[in-house]
Amino acid sequence: MIPLDSMDKAFLADLQVRLDTVEPGADVLHPLMDTLRDGLRAERAVAYGVELAPDHYAASFCHGSGFSQSAGELLTTLNAFLYQQPNPWGYFDPARPAPAQRNRALHFRPHAETEAPTPLHDTGTGAWRRLGISPTEQAQVRERVHEGAMTLYRQLRMEHMFQLRALVCEGPALLAWVGVLRSEPFTPREQRLLQELVPPLQRRLELETRLREAGLLGSALEAALEALGQPAYVVSTTGRVAYANSAGRARMERVAQALVDTVRRHAQGEPPPPGTTITSLQVRGVCPHYLVVDRSVEAQASARVHMQATRWGLTGRESEVLEHIIQGTSNKVIAARLGCAERTVEVHVTHVLSKAEVESRSALIAKFFQAS
Repeated sequence: MIPLDSMDKAFLADLQVRLDTVEPGADVLHPLMDTLRDGLRAERAVAYGVELAPDHYAASFCHGSGFSQSAGELLTTLNAFLYQQPNPWGYFDPARPAPAQRNRALHFRPHAETEAPTPLHDTGTGAWRRLGISPTEQAQVRERVHEGAMTLYRQLRMEHMFQLRALVCEGPALLAWVGVLRSEPFTPREQRLLQELVPPLQRRLELETRLREAGLLGSALEAALEALGQPAYVVSTTGRVAYANSAGRARMERVAQALVDTVRRHAQGEPPPPGTTITSLQVRGVCPHYLVVDRSVEAQASARVHMQATRWGLTGRESEVLEHIIQGTSNKVIAARLGCAERTVEVHVTHVLSKAEVESRSALIAKFFQAS
C-alpha cells in the first residue's frame, strides 16, 4: 500500500471534518470541489448525480472546479448528453453500477485513446474485470463510449485528459460520480487518496439520501393517514400530538387529553379502549411515538361530518351545526350547546342547506347518509 505523508493525512482530515460539519441538508459536494482538485493535483474536479426518469437519464446535480463553464452551464450540458443516452452508457450503468466499480477509485486513459486495449490506465490482465465488463461486451462498450461519451468530453475539452474517479454507491444505487482530471497520468498515491475519501463521502451522501427520503416518507404518511377517512394521530409518550390528519384535527380539542392518557396507559401495558388501535412507531434517536386510529362510533360519525363538510365547503362553525342537524337536534338545543343565539344557528343552517344544495333539513340528512 502506498504510504501517505503528513500533507496527505492533513488533506484527508480536513475533508473529513468538512464532510462531518456541513449542516445536514446543505449541499456538501459543491464547496469541496476546489479542495479536491488541489489536493489531488488535478486540473479539474467534478461530481454529479444521475436520476432515472421512465424514458431517460437526468442529472440531479453537477458541481465542477477548473471548468470555463459555470455550474449551471455544466448541468445543462450534462443533462443534454444524458437525455440522449441508452441504458447503459459509458463504462458503467448509472441504474446499477457493476459491483466491481462501486466505491472504488479507478484511473482512466484519455477518451481520445479509446482504441487502446483497455480504458484503464493501470493496465493488466484484470483491467476489464475491474470494470465488471465481460470479454464479450468489451467491443460493444468501447464503441458506445466512443460514440457517446466522446461528444460530451469534446464539448468540455476533456478528451485528452486522464481521469481518476469513483462511483460512490449505497448498495447497487449510485449516489454520486466523483472524480478529477488532468493532462498527465495520476500517481498511485493520488489514487489511494481518492480511495481513502470514498467511505466518508459515502457516509455523508447516505445521510443526505436518508434526509430526502424522510421528507418523502413524511408526505407519504400524511397521504396514507388522510386516505383512512378516520381520525388518526401520531402521539409521543411525552404528551405531544405530533401529527393529526384532517379528520383528527376536527376532533382535537375534544380528544387531545384523552389521546395522551390512552397512549400512556398503553405504554404501561394496558389495552387500548374499544374501537381504538395503537401502533408503536420506532425511529432511532427519537423518543417512542404511537400511531392512534380512532374507529369508535362517535369518531366515525365525526369523520363523516368532517368529510362532507370538506366536500361542501363548510366553515368550522357550520360543520358543528351539521353534526347536530344529522342527530336530529333542534335549533334551540343547538344554540344552547354552542352558546349562541338561536337566530345565529338559523343563519348557519341556511348556509349549510345552500352549500349542500338541498332545501330542507330532512333532505340534508338523507343526502348526508347517502353520501357517507
